[in-house]
Amino acid sequence: MKFTKLLCAAAAAVCLIIPSVSNALEKGDKILIAYFSHTNNTERLAEDLVKGLTDYDVTLTKIVSVDPYAEDMEKMSPRVKDEQENDTLIPIALSNYVPNLKGFDAVLVGTPIWFNHAPAPVKSFLNAYPVEQEQKLAVFITSGTSEPDVILSDIEKYSTHKVDAYMQYRPGHESGMVRGERYSIFIDDINAL
Repeated sequence: MKFTKLLCAAAAAVCLIIPSVSNALEKGDKILIAYFSHTNNTERLAEDLVKGLTDYDVTLTKIVSVDPYAEDMEKMSPRVKDEQENDTLIPIALSNYVPNLKGFDAVLVGTPIWFNHAPAPVKSFLNAYPVEQEQKLAVFITSGTSEPDVILSDIEKYSTHKVDAYMQYRPGHESGMVRGERYSIFIDDINAL
């Protein structure tokens, strides 16, 4: 009985000495915002998120296909459909070179929805830059009509990480670019990661 009390007292003392570890993001933590944008909607949203995440050390990088897509959606559709049907990964580059994701506390991935899926450049980024289990993963999606379920599955499949928070923005369906209720909720979700 005395040994049990002594053991419990020792455990309590250790708990007082060792601070509790918080998984939430803290001021100054490093966040990578990596986005793919073809019509500039996702790019504008990414730039706006940088402005909203002032408490963090944010790095912004654009995911670029080495083989650019045609500007005209009708001309690029056969290529995109083929990439989606064959689950194709493609060569990509980053506008602001990042050797890996080590050192980032959170990764925010921005993507449009193409034929109900993440575009090949986003899948290729997630495949080339694995998100570590101790990191946070948030996704911001731009799409006029598609629902986010399949694209969130794509993100989790290629990143092998669960999505901790997401926001879908529907250009043309909402007034202004963002800075609305969805944006505020997403910023709050990121702060609480």
